[in-house]
Amino acid sequence: MEPTQEKLLSDMETDAIGEILNISLGSSATSVSELLGQPVNITTPEVKLMKTSEFDIKTYEPAIAVEINYVQGLSGKNMLILKESDVKVIVGLLLHTDFSDQEFVMDEMNVGAICEVMNQMMGAAATALSQFLNRSINISPPNSFPIDNSEQFKEKYLESGEDIVAVYFNLMIGDVVNSQFINVMPIELAKELVSNFGLESASAESGAAQNAESQAPAASEEPSAAPAPSSAADDTVPQPVAAPPQAQPQPVPQQPLPAAAPAAAQTAPVQANVHNAVYQSFDEPEPPLTKGESNNLNMIMSVPLQVTVEIGRTSKKIKDILDFSAGTIVELNKQAGSQVDVYVNGQAIAKGNVVVVDDFYGVRITEVINSEEIMKLV
Repeated sequence: MEPTQEKLLSDMETDAIGEILNISLGSSATSVSELLGQPVNITTPEVKLMKTSEFDIKTYEPAIAVEINYVQGLSGKNMLILKESDVKVIVGLLLHTDFSDQEFVMDEMNVGAICEVMNQMMGAAATALSQFLNRSINISPPNSFPIDNSEQFKEKYLESGEDIVAVYFNLMIGDVVNSQFINVMPIELAKELVSNFGLESASAESGAAQNAESQAPAASEEPSAAPAPSSAADDTVPQPVAAPPQAQPQPVPQQPLPAAAPAAAQTAPVQANVHNAVYQSFDEPEPPLTKGESNNLNMIMSVPLQVTVEIGRTSKKIKDILDFSAGTIVELNKQAGSQVDVYVNGQAIAKGNVVVVDDFYGVRITEVINSEEIMKLV
């Protein structure tokens, strides 16, 4: 019998894969942003486990595939699949060419441009992954090729009946691209990614605990019936006799209260112990973290993030940039003394003032964008 999806990857392992790829590819967004001159966001991974026969990319056709092989630190390969229309925009931004009214041809220049973008992107992702997994990770130069028929692509590059992990990402490049791409990897590579975090042992302990609960004896669930009394005991025990009805008590007439004692007779001191009032707490204590949750928290808290400070921006035509020389002043869109923007992995999260600390530039945070405003920017 073939293993089920639940046995191939646990829910915890699936979530960890999505988080690891989200961090590594999210870090690469900064490199691609600098290369294209546009803000780039790669967010919201959705992890799906399936057979190669179930993998369908017809909605992406015509598509461009980028194959990445790991040569150190990890074994195997993964593949990025992007829509040709998105690749056309990316190459146009890199080459400063408008391909909107042109047929996109995979010639030497366009292939080189795609490989350069993917090399920057996956190189930054490999660096982030190396720091995350605490091991040296290297990749071979990416290989790009078109996909015109998904069935032919699967027959050539994916093994028949193989279990694969497909991670779907949202891709946003400025206001010119709002799309999706896929990262495909074999199940063995996905398990290798999470092998360092003890998730397999945690899922095994959870499964063992559930099996132990399901195998508990049924006798513990149903109380045993009390043994029936013997016939001999029935003969000797007298039958209960109905008690005669009892008379209802008559109300007692209320007696007048005694007169108060004279003040002279009340000489005994009265002592009282006063304690502070104790109120019931309605705050529910937070449950302690399990071993698996603690490992996940430690794993996430050790993730390095790229912090970038932007003083300002401007837009110039190519002919203006070609006239740049030593002494040229480029005017930005912010006034002197204005606050600078602080970006984390390409996402604006704060504002601050530029300071100098021991001959190094720094930023004093003056305003942190709240989570609602950050979600509006996503």
